[in-house]
Amino acid sequence: MKPFLLLLIPMLTVSLFSSEDSSPWPAPVADHEAVAPGEHPRLFFRQADLPALRARAETPEGQAIIERLRELLGGGEAMPEAYRPIDAPFGDRTPPIDLPEGAYTMSHAAGFGLLYQLTGEQKYADLGAESFRWAFEGIRDRDRTGRYGWKERTGNLRAGPVLGWYAVAYDLLYDGLDEDFRIEVAQAIQNFDQGGSTTLSNLAGGASHHPFSNHWGMQVGGAALALLAIKGDPGVDDEKIAPLLEESQEAMIRVMTEGFGDGGFFAEGDGPGTMASHIVFLPALQAWRTAGGQDFLTPRPHAQWMAKRWMFLAHMQDGEIDFRPKRGGYPHNVWARDTLSGGGYFAYGFGVLEESLQPGLHWMYNEWLKEADKERGTPFDTVSPYPHTAVLAFINFPLESEPEDPNEVWPRRNRDRDHDFYAWRNRFQDENDVIISVLGKTTPGYIKAEAESAVSILTGGELIEWAPFSDGIAEEYDIREHGGSVLQFGDGESFAVDFSGTSGRDVLLVRTTREAPEEGESLRLGEQYLDFLFLGDGETPTVDLRDDQGHAGEQVITLTDEGRLSLRH
Repeated sequence: MKPFLLLLIPMLTVSLFSSEDSSPWPAPVADHEAVAPGEHPRLFFRQADLPALRARAETPEGQAIIERLRELLGGGEAMPEAYRPIDAPFGDRTPPIDLPEGAYTMSHAAGFGLLYQLTGEQKYADLGAESFRWAFEGIRDRDRTGRYGWKERTGNLRAGPVLGWYAVAYDLLYDGLDEDFRIEVAQAIQNFDQGGSTTLSNLAGGASHHPFSNHWGMQVGGAALALLAIKGDPGVDDEKIAPLLEESQEAMIRVMTEGFGDGGFFAEGDGPGTMASHIVFLPALQAWRTAGGQDFLTPRPHAQWMAKRWMFLAHMQDGEIDFRPKRGGYPHNVWARDTLSGGGYFAYGFGVLEESLQPGLHWMYNEWLKEADKERGTPFDTVSPYPHTAVLAFINFPLESEPEDPNEVWPRRNRDRDHDFYAWRNRFQDENDVIISVLGKTTPGYIKAEAESAVSILTGGELIEWAPFSDGIAEEYDIREHGGSVLQFGDGESFAVDFSGTSGRDVLLVRTTREAPEEGESLRLGEQYLDFLFLGDGETPTVDLRDDQGHAGEQVITLTDEGRLSLRH
């Protein structure tokens, strides 16, 4: 449904990454077709995909998403009655204004654009055009303090998503716009300028801050969508656009390597990370593949983990997503599904995850949220009040495919080498899944996620800290096929995760310590103690010492001459 295509953009292979992999990044998409000047839609799907999308709109599932999209548009048959007053002050410190669902947003034009593509009815193109006019006149987004708007600057962080989602609207509405107005919109995108550094050319390469700021991904993601949307079109100066597209490719990599790491951890932590990735950056990666013919998604693990770590570290507890600990700044953003910053993890994720992982993601949505979303009238991850989440849900959800148990297809271990973040998960099943994580060093962002001195374990609604350590994480070794591994801490102690089940319990955790543990199962082995923690299903084994080896069921635990843990069975 999402073909891989090329805009005849010069190939730019960049090396600004810390991954040990040296294959080209981005990689040219195989068997692509070039996007012709004036050809639209192009960002998330092509003309050839329209029959399938229109057929999807006739299914019960597709109809449910479209019905929800109409609600988010304020009815979908006219401009919304609710909108932020044009003369209202705006900015971070202004009094908030609460507006009802359906109030005008920066993605209303894109929502009307999808309705136009699915129906071919001119009235939706006209409503999309009117949405542009509202933006050009100065009517701002529904945001409580009015920070998102086309006119008048409120910072590059907000300008990026505004530019990007209006560019998506231009792409979807293109054939339905009057020629003169279409050129006016294309040139407004090309010449976007809110003063200072807030211009298209500056946003493309990152106008302010640094890739380790949440501002950067929102800037460069929005600019990428804009550049890919207008390239080659009538009224557009391609001599200006072509070098910016080259800058965009480099900037996209910098977001994923200097901001995020190869395991998807962000330099300012979880809350800023959801802003830097989901609002506009992941859709830009999707558009680079579909419209630009360049694959940033699969040559390296970075983008895949940016999308999937939110599910990897979460499970359902008492009807809510339980994701803990929330590291770094803005913890309120994480899984805040009814907001701009924390909504649409599935709607975004399906657009960028490789095919082998999508059935598992589908299973998670069905098991965790499908029925609750259906009951609240927000099907397929459309809880957010922003229409673009419904647009992405409609395009990206694999409605026609069967979910698959993620225990069969998803990884059990996550390592982010760049930020020294490690995580393990024994299974995807229920609230008793065991999710283990640790951050070994303080991150470099403006808002820092602090280095930790113990391992966090989330299971059954309880978050505990275990295996205290100091001096960071020196090494990971003995990586197992089932997802376990061993960490060597800077203080010389070791910590092992075992999911093999050979101990008798699903999860065996063992650490070395120089002092006798005050509680729990432990053994003295030479000059050190082995401290055990058993979790998950199964029978807790007897722990004993035989032949200078620790035994837990069939699991054998030894120490090397250097005092490092070693597990075998």
